[in-house]
Amino acid sequence: MKNKTANFALKGATTLTVAALVGKILSAIYRVPFQNLVGNKGFYIYQQIYPIYGIAMTIGLTGFPVYISKIIARETEQVKKKQQAVILLDILFFFGIVIFAFLYIGAAEIAYLMGDNRLVELIKGVSWLYLLVPLLAVARGYNQGMQEMTPTALSQLVEQVARICIIIVVALFGTSHGWSLYRIGSYAFLGSIIGAVCALCFFISFFKKIIKFQRKQNFALIISTLKGLFSEGLIICFFAGILVLLQLIDSFTLKKALQVAGYSVQNAENLKGVYDRSQTFLQLGLVVSTSFSASLLPMLIKNQVEKDKLKFEQNTRLIYRICIWMSMAVTWGLIILMPSLNKALFSSVQGSVAISISMLTIIFAGVILLDNSILQSTNNYKKNIGVLVSIIVIKFLTNYQFTLYLGIVGAALSSVLSMAIGTFLSEMSLKKIGLSRKLSRRFVKKIVVCSVIMVSVVFCILRVTNSLETSRIGSFIQCIIGVPVGAVFYVGSTRYGNLFSDKEWKSIPGGEYVLKIFKKRMDK
Repeated sequence: MKNKTANFALKGATTLTVAALVGKILSAIYRVPFQNLVGNKGFYIYQQIYPIYGIAMTIGLTGFPVYISKIIARETEQVKKKQQAVILLDILFFFGIVIFAFLYIGAAEIAYLMGDNRLVELIKGVSWLYLLVPLLAVARGYNQGMQEMTPTALSQLVEQVARICIIIVVALFGTSHGWSLYRIGSYAFLGSIIGAVCALCFFISFFKKIIKFQRKQNFALIISTLKGLFSEGLIICFFAGILVLLQLIDSFTLKKALQVAGYSVQNAENLKGVYDRSQTFLQLGLVVSTSFSASLLPMLIKNQVEKDKLKFEQNTRLIYRICIWMSMAVTWGLIILMPSLNKALFSSVQGSVAISISMLTIIFAGVILLDNSILQSTNNYKKNIGVLVSIIVIKFLTNYQFTLYLGIVGAALSSVLSMAIGTFLSEMSLKKIGLSRKLSRRFVKKIVVCSVIMVSVVFCILRVTNSLETSRIGSFIQCIIGVPVGAVFYVGSTRYGNLFSDKEWKSIPGGEYVLKIFKKRMDK
């Protein structure tokens, strides 16, 4: 029975992980054609409001649904499960109305604080999403708690596809018909509303059950649910959207700092649009760097269910090593290729230094998110509250000043600094419960060597093909060559450097192919 429960949990968690990864990749890629259509100014307009949307999606996709599923799963009676769902829906919908009213009524003030009064209609438009998010959060959480993962997985994919299609169509239609960039941005966020409505269609049967359910007031249960939602639930939300929170601080401080530094309004908006290109690379980089370790996280669920402490510690150690290994590859690969990537995707190398510095965030963010997942799986989520607060406070206190003196490079450094300090503090949280990342010096040295080999090879490729840098197509060709060659040398040096055993390679997605390709091994 224990094995059956563990395997069921493993299968369900894997389904959601795959769906989430595909959704995140789509969410990162669409920014490239969108920016190409609307330019830096249009991208700036969209990205100023994106954090408000991003927070809503974090609540409806990965934040509250995770917590709600735990509440539903621990109830043994069907009536109590439905009662919990009704209470959760009432609470979240009430707060959804409050947030909607705050954003809609306060749109002018928020736009003023962002330094652009023309953003009012965009803020009002995206505020409607907060009336739909509570419905999605509870529906997804309930289904996950009932071990029905397919509706949640499909709803995530359909929501992203619908939203992205509308954004691109609006950008194409708007630019060809001479719409203002603010009007295009406003209609683009309409895609998020339509995407959410499409996602809700997967939960019609759930809402029919809730409507028929006879409500009974249970104030003790309501208070208990409130405490859980706004403690563990919020912490899960904030960590899932940590990069979105950093973007939100940028929305309120970056443009203003650039203007005080002497840039005109137009130049400040243009630079903010350039800096926001980094979000595409960060999101893609974080998806790639965490995908391998995230695919193994369900194993920890299985270990927890089976109460196998030894395997839990072994798998935890392996997951950290994989996370660092992938994060280093993605981070340094993006940094060395950044000028070419920037030109190939966004038509100019402007802002490449700032964007490159931002890529260091991938390493720290990957580790912090993994730390939080470990703490969450052991019910020690409260240990990381200080980490979350520290990251936000450091970013808030340094972002304006750093940008004032260093421009968008300063904004990038502010993000990296806040995440670096957060990574250090997060390890302290792990040690408080007797866990650690357990990365040996030998492993760290070897991974640095592997990274140096990869960077050196890619650098040589860029130098040999430097004549291609003058055109966008040429830069794209450099990336097409550099990425696979760099990956081969990195994986090869990892294999021959014995960073992972044969058994560990087999547990890594695609690891068996690595064993077949790189058959020869050096002695330890």
